[in-house]
Amino acid sequence: MNTKEVGCSCGIVVCIFLIITCFIKCSSKDESEETSYGFISYSLKWEQAMSGYKNPQKLRYCFYPQEKGAMTQIEGDADGLHFTLPPDKYRLLIFNCDADNIQFRNMESFETAEAYIPETKASGSVTSSGRTPLYGIAINDLEVEANEGTQNKREFSPTPLIREVTLDIKIDGMEHIKDCKGALSGVPSAFSLSKLEIVPDKTTTVNFEATPSKEGVKANIMILGTAPKHGETPPAPPKNEVKLDFTLTDGSTSSTTLDLGESIGTTEGNNVNVDVSVTVEKTASFTVKINKWEVSAGDNMVIE
Repeated sequence: MNTKEVGCSCGIVVCIFLIITCFIKCSSKDESEETSYGFISYSLKWEQAMSGYKNPQKLRYCFYPQEKGAMTQIEGDADGLHFTLPPDKYRLLIFNCDADNIQFRNMESFETAEAYIPETKASGSVTSSGRTPLYGIAINDLEVEANEGTQNKREFSPTPLIREVTLDIKIDGMEHIKDCKGALSGVPSAFSLSKLEIVPDKTTTVNFEATPSKEGVKANIMILGTAPKHGETPPAPPKNEVKLDFTLTDGSTSSTTLDLGESIGTTEGNNVNVDVSVTVEKTASFTVKINKWEVSAGDNMVIE
């Protein structure tokens, strides 16, 4: 064999060796990448869903790595989630993003994430028309392990992050009333999704329209917040006022204001009843007088 043939043979061997080495490295890399994620499977139970409202349809999951990396946001339906994530310890926020009149901000951080009620620039208030409540849950320590399959399977039960305030106004002289609108001030305008509590000192005014009946008028208002725990008083609950604007049968209007103090914030339960007794008298003109009022816990009915 001459020198050229030997050199050619050596070149072929080296080339084959490099190809095999590259293939081994690529295979090792691919196998490593295949093990660099963990399977997650979450299901949701809605036993705490509020009666009389639409069920959530669109859920958002926000995963916050505790060691490194940016937040990962995933959206799914109301049944649960099946996905893969890099192995890490996470903090997790789960909430429905289809709640009426609710938006979200400061989501880049677990600690700052908030739900809030957007205000109109003109009036600085909002109108209560929502029929899908806000639900959520905060998980402070969630570990996703590589290739553990069903070991990352979890079940969660989102809780209501809103309360329903029912205004039941019995009117003596209802025959003089054409319709009634109102506003509830001191309503929490922001809610911390990680602390699961209202943001202090952030309030707004919610406008509402009352439904008339033979006995009076009634309104249901959804507000941000959770019920205080049994036997506990929440720190500095906001003070609330109800303004009622009556349109009378002669076309005139009459307004009255009811100071509820901190009674809504300190009442237990997700449902709060505000019962009001009003008298409308016609002399030279119409007068509206509030006789008495009472705030009490309503029925916490849930969908089984």
